[in-house]
Amino acid sequence: ARAQALVSAPCSRSILQQPFCFVAMPPAYKRPAAALAVETPQSGRRKTVPTISEAEQQCEVITTALRDTPGVPEAAKDMLIAALPPCLSVTREKRHTFQHDIVGMANEALATIQKELETDIANKDAKLADSAGEKQRRGSAASEAKTKADDAETLEAQRLTAKTEAKETEKTKQAALAEAMKQEKSSLIQFEKVSAKKTSFESLVSMQLEPLKSAGGGKREISTLAKALGAFEGFDASLLQALSTVLAKPADEHSSFDQIVIKQLDEALSDVKGKLDAELEVVDADKMEKASSKDAAQEARNKAKEAYDNAHSDHQEAVEARAGAKKALQEAENAQNSYDADMREVASALDAANEALVTFKNGP
Repeated sequence: ARAQALVSAPCSRSILQQPFCFVAMPPAYKRPAAALAVETPQSGRRKTVPTISEAEQQCEVITTALRDTPGVPEAAKDMLIAALPPCLSVTREKRHTFQHDIVGMANEALATIQKELETDIANKDAKLADSAGEKQRRGSAASEAKTKADDAETLEAQRLTAKTEAKETEKTKQAALAEAMKQEKSSLIQFEKVSAKKTSFESLVSMQLEPLKSAGGGKREISTLAKALGAFEGFDASLLQALSTVLAKPADEHSSFDQIVIKQLDEALSDVKGKLDAELEVVDADKMEKASSKDAAQEARNKAKEAYDNAHSDHQEAVEARAGAKKALQEAENAQNSYDADMREVASALDAANEALVTFKNGP
């Protein structure tokens, strides 16, 4: 490169023979005022500005190029650019070891810049050389993206159907659960009703009848008892009427007739109790069955809810996948459609890179 040639040129020629070098200084370094001094014009005369020598121009070419050195911090560039002009202001054999080091650093930096330019050109050249392959790859990518987008659309539709069906199933199971809960509640009410009826009957016998059978009682007590017993199905009306006479006397005063009445009463009581026990057993079994049915309906509803939640999640995932596939398809089609323009851009960039390399080597 011309910049490199300027740095390493023989001391008897080119810039190395110049006593000073004018460079573009880094931001932290200001050119001495003397370098910018201009002649104070006399009355009627125009200002004059000192011209820059060829050697100074060559130094400025080098320092300008060094500004583009890749991978070097700006502070390091500033240091090198500031130190280089004094090193080039003397011929090679008169340079100190430190000055040789500075010049060597400049050569290394310029070589790095040239290598980067050449690498950029090689990469762009490779792209143009592989243009046919690139076109084929873009076409294949667009075709593959289209297939994936179609598959994603089909899957999304299938999962939407599955989600809708799962929702209907959940509604059905929810309705079945509501009915099962209703029946369980009804059976529980019936059980409690029969259980209370049995408890009331047993309390009536133990708390009211048995004391009257043993010690007898007054007319009002017997009448209240007979009325209460009559509320239970299974007592003959004539038997209940006879109680007013039989239970009015203590047990040790009962006649043969009274004893027959008491015996018939005990048999009637046993029958009523047996019927209540049987009825309670039936409603208890029904209560247990309804509870079991409700539990099964609850489990079925829970499974349907879980199935719907999974179907909903799967559908949402499919919706997102479809959107992603659609976006990928659009990008692939855009890349396919922009192929010609992209290749023209690479060719133009290659021309510019070649021109930049030539300029770097030969200078402006």
